[in-house]
Amino acid sequence: MKQNTTTRGKTSLRHSETSVRITPFGPTQAALDEIARDLLRLTELKKHLQKSRHRLLSIATVETETELKSSRAPVPPSRFRATIYDYTNNRTLLIDGRLAQPRKVEITESASQPLPTSEEFKEAVEILARDKQLGLGIREQRLQPYRPMPPLLGEQLPDGRTERTISVGLLPTKGEHHHEIVGVNMSRQTIIRFKNHAPPTAQAHSQTCGLHYANQSTTGGQFAAGQVWITIKQGSTTLWKFLAVRPAASSGTNGSGVELRFVDYRGKRVLYRAHVPILNVKYDPTLSSPDGACGPFRDWQNEEGMIQANGTTRETSSARRFMFKARKPCSCARWRRRGIAM
Repeated sequence: MKQNTTTRGKTSLRHSETSVRITPFGPTQAALDEIARDLLRLTELKKHLQKSRHRLLSIATVETETELKSSRAPVPPSRFRATIYDYTNNRTLLIDGRLAQPRKVEITESASQPLPTSEEFKEAVEILARDKQLGLGIREQRLQPYRPMPPLLGEQLPDGRTERTISVGLLPTKGEHHHEIVGVNMSRQTIIRFKNHAPPTAQAHSQTCGLHYANQSTTGGQFAAGQVWITIKQGSTTLWKFLAVRPAASSGTNGSGVELRFVDYRGKRVLYRAHVPILNVKYDPTLSSPDGACGPFRDWQNEEGMIQANGTTRETSSARRFMFKARKPCSCARWRRRGIAM
């Protein structure tokens, strides 16, 4: 009798309806956007930034680390950190505060160089477009700017600071120019060119590789909120429950892709965290690049691009699920970054 009961339970579970529930977790995007808007109006911050040219680079929640073996449910983030770069004084300001009291902040000065944002890169291209030697080619679209690796250049000053210099790659569109990677000094708003058409830590080959630059903005880790609890049930039985974090809000200095945390299977913790904090890419030699010049290099994992998928949708008999059946390869905004980070 006991065996028959177990068998019926398995049969019932096998044919039970599968459901997925998604529950937002942590601060909303609107809450982070509001903090970002009001931050630069704070009197205390204005004292640090008076008469300086600066930019708010990012604002993100600060995670509270949970003990690995703790069975307690994680609590939503309660603190935030904003990053501002001061171009006039070549410094980074870190602003820490509580989400519930965003007007009470702690300000710390740092010599670190955060990754450039899409808006900051756009400003670098605008500065480059005014250059007497290269500007005309950019304005006439004979040179296509793109974001190369490494993203930042700049030598350290005697006092330990670094003038913020953003790398900008220039691809010839009509074969009239040489592929080149230059530096745009954001503090002085000047252009730095190199002897071999690229800085020592990069290469600008005449035989370029990768997809054409789509000139589409991506979602970086600037002001992104995005954590949800995902619960997967079969009938009344909870199979999986975990916290999913979007790449733009993932942990790590340069992001870590789609991040899974507190992964439970049938109520038992099987994984504390799954992510990809480092991604090294190595390309095999090709006809256009016999020495494998497209790599290796290291990329960051906090950007989200757009994908265009052409295909058909289908509804299954067991549940309302839609599937894409691609008829041709997808066209992605993200593309392989040319250059080599040494």
